[in-house]
Amino acid sequence: MLMTRLPAVVALALILGASPAPAPSGSSGVVDARYAALAKAYFDESFRANPVTATATGIHRYDTLLGSYSAADYAAQLARDRGYLEGLAGIDPAAMSPRGALDRRMLENALRDDLLLNDTMQLWKHQPDGYIQTASGAVFVLISRRFAAAEVRLHDAIVREEQIPKLYAQARENLTAVDADTASIAIDDANGSIQLFEKTVPRAFAGFGEAATRARFRRSTATAVAATKDFASYLTRRWKAHPSGTFAIGAANYSARLKFEEGIDMPLDRYLAVGEKALAQTHAEMVATARRIDPNAGTEQVLARLYKIHPTSGQLLAAAQSDLVKLRRFVVTHHIIDLPPDADISVTETPEFLRATTEASMDAPGPLERVATHAYYNVTPVDPRDPPKVQEQYLEAFNDFERPIISAHEVYPGHFVNFTIDKHLPLTLSERLLTATSFVEGWAHYDEQMMVEQGWGNGDPRVKLMQLREAIWRNARYVAGVKMHTQGMTVAQAERLFRTQAFLDPASARAEARRGTQDATYGYYTFGKLAIFKLRADYKKKLGSAYTLARFHRDLLQYGDPAIPLLRPLLLGADDDGKILPD
Repeated sequence: MLMTRLPAVVALALILGASPAPAPSGSSGVVDARYAALAKAYFDESFRANPVTATATGIHRYDTLLGSYSAADYAAQLARDRGYLEGLAGIDPAAMSPRGALDRRMLENALRDDLLLNDTMQLWKHQPDGYIQTASGAVFVLISRRFAAAEVRLHDAIVREEQIPKLYAQARENLTAVDADTASIAIDDANGSIQLFEKTVPRAFAGFGEAATRARFRRSTATAVAATKDFASYLTRRWKAHPSGTFAIGAANYSARLKFEEGIDMPLDRYLAVGEKALAQTHAEMVATARRIDPNAGTEQVLARLYKIHPTSGQLLAAAQSDLVKLRRFVVTHHIIDLPPDADISVTETPEFLRATTEASMDAPGPLERVATHAYYNVTPVDPRDPPKVQEQYLEAFNDFERPIISAHEVYPGHFVNFTIDKHLPLTLSERLLTATSFVEGWAHYDEQMMVEQGWGNGDPRVKLMQLREAIWRNARYVAGVKMHTQGMTVAQAERLFRTQAFLDPASARAEARRGTQDATYGYYTFGKLAIFKLRADYKKKLGSAYTLARFHRDLLQYGDPAIPLLRPLLLGADDDGKILPD
């Protein structure tokens, strides 16, 4: 939502709905308790300063607030960061329990990352899209889950919409240099936000509220639309017409982001080499697998044929439901991981007001949500108003070989299983809220390959090819992110990389390259997957005959979603060789 890495803030551990984490005994318990008190104060302050993130996390005390984003607000936030870093400096990690020391390190990294993004890099002066995402996200989060009666959420949406003009006024005051690519993406997102306010939000609240409330809602929505249109016009006149600077963050900032966000502390050239090797290996494996399917056709031709094997529009939802049944059965019978008893998810049609933005998605509540706690696997049906050719192209994304791989990533045993296990674990506040994207996405991406290796698809090369297809464009992200931000790779060159090396169509390649201008470290999928495979190999060596795959997965997931390099000592102890990636 915001140009900050501050996690959503939380209240006391008693609100979590799970047992509190067991307190260490002895002197380490005392030091851990000091840290927990400091962390709670930090989260509480972040809670108040970031109300939109708080809502998404499941804390609804500030649902009528949008937040304030002036230069003075950022200065105050940075002062808080420095104050908490000073507090952490007085807490010796060597005197803490191993688990407490991990929590402390994650919070320190989060604070240093916020200082990097908002002080050193000052993204709030250069990325207008952050303000757009805050405005649209503030209202979208109120319609995406039913954590309160519709009338209550409608009131909160009205109040937040009425604050949007102030947000954009602050954005104008803050922005000092915006490059052409960043301006173009922000304008596109602003136009999407306009559609959200004009169509999606009114549709979500249709029929709710008294006459006076509906009248106020029409006015607040018109206010949000007008403010967003005005901001888009400003971006076009000022920054698209007269761009300044570059989207590239530079090598020093890139390395710092890897260190603080993902716990990766290695030379950038070595980090890049890992991604390039993964891309080359996956490309070669795709070519070889396609030849197994048809030795007389090229890889693109084989892929195009497989895309055509998909359910009809009327079969789509049933096919997704069938996939989940089969995936769950596979996870249980192959002892992939022990599922909690309530690890059930409903497959539903994507709500109409969300269909413009998603094809398939796992809709899970925030980590502290206590009301709207059920998870849904949303599948967007074919739009019957589309021409037959467009409908066919849409269904190709749900081909019979790739669709279950995507479901494995999202549901069993991917994101949903991780979410469900976290819900039952006695995690600390830090473990619930301080997460590494490379762990979250790395786990789900690892699952795609792990499931095939364990026998999903019964050795069918068509299934393997689609699993590799899911991997290769993540590999290309890894390489493109580094080169675009540290080696001068252009958007056009990144597009060619995605087309020629990752087998993406031109439109998808363009979208991936553009995303890379704003998401510099979006190689976290591949890095996380590779780091988990390396950790698994080391864990297996350590345990010997006592090793099982389910035991590894249980131990891997028992600490929340921390940076994998920081987690290794807890699983490996003295057997940690310090190497976070395979050679």
